[in-house]
Amino acid sequence: MSESTVGGNWRPISDDVRGNSRRLTEELRAIKDRSGLSLTQIGARTHYSKASWERWFNGKRLITEQALESLAIAVDENARLLKPLLEQALHETESDDPWPADPAQAVAAPVAAAPEPPTSAHPTSAHPTDAKAADVEAADVEPADVEPADVKPAEPKPARTKAADVKPSRWRRHLRTALVSAFSALIGAAVGAYVVAPGAASGAQAPSATSTLPPCAGSGCSGRDPQSTGCVKDDKTLITGHVGTIVIYLHYSARCHAAWGALTNAEPGDFATIITTAGERQQALVHWGYDNYSMMVDASDSTIGLKVCGTPQSDRHVSVCTPEFNAPL
Repeated sequence: MSESTVGGNWRPISDDVRGNSRRLTEELRAIKDRSGLSLTQIGARTHYSKASWERWFNGKRLITEQALESLAIAVDENARLLKPLLEQALHETESDDPWPADPAQAVAAPVAAAPEPPTSAHPTSAHPTDAKAADVEAADVEPADVEPADVKPAEPKPARTKAADVKPSRWRRHLRTALVSAFSALIGAAVGAYVVAPGAASGAQAPSATSTLPPCAGSGCSGRDPQSTGCVKDDKTLITGHVGTIVIYLHYSARCHAAWGALTNAEPGDFATIITTAGERQQALVHWGYDNYSMMVDASDSTIGLKVCGTPQSDRHVSVCTPEFNAPL
């Protein structure tokens, strides 16, 4: 893809890219078009190569979750809202893989019986499509150091000698992993005994800190996702409103002292914005489907006023807001 794609002059997406994978590619292109940035500029801001972004924007590969987060931080925070669509696209490829096979894999197929090389510097994912997405960055990452015994061409020897060359390296790795796991378990047990012992000596049991402490609180939740943080677990709808057929919501978490907006029964392009009297605001834009939610705002002070405003894509001049609601204590 040339730099001329800044103006939306895109190559047609291949017919092999279907369903959620195709919608994800279209949403990524829309983000790039809105940014007005070239591939080189996006690559410089996100530290991923221009070639990698060319593959992702043209649907040749599924974007990785790390690259999507980098795009949200460096270019457009709304890219973070595409994570559910990426997960659905990855799920679809389990039964129907629309991505073209890597030519390097086809070349390597005849020697599949050879000993497996050591794992690369990137963690190996159990998900088949995660491996394909991670393969996008192969051209930009230098190969990891490997043990000579694993990659040096073996001289003609009896089959038993070949097995002896490969197995010790594997056993060393398994043994090292087992020792690290055992050591971690011992440390955890020692720390647990130290924490519990004072309470046991006095005859009282202290409550578990992990069960009472929220993942974030107040201003610490600002701009964070209520789903991934777990703040949604005690979600309470404070007020709802309507903008035509669109339903807008004001959500609140007492555990996290944070609030967020949402909308449903909407169309792509419709959005809802949560606004606080402290000057904070977060937007929930429907990219695809019919609903979405915003990132959170601080609602730790009862003097903070909260409201949600809904705006349809068909008429941006029409915006309806809920009555202002003070943050509960």
